[in-house]
Amino acid sequence: MPGAGRAEVIFIAAMMILILVVCVVAVYAFFKTYKKEMREKQERIDAKKAKSQENS
Repeated sequence: MPGAGRAEVIFIAAMMILILVVCVVAVYAFFKTYKKEMREKQERIDAKKAKSQENS
């Protein structure tokens, strides 16, 4: 087929773009979850400090 080589290159490029999109979405989700967990951790630490201040 005359356009087979070009079609393969386009297919490979499309797959690379798809992989990059999936990676970006995964990294975004990871950092969103990470920030949420760090915020919750800080809130627990603050609550523990406030509780110990009340008991003193």
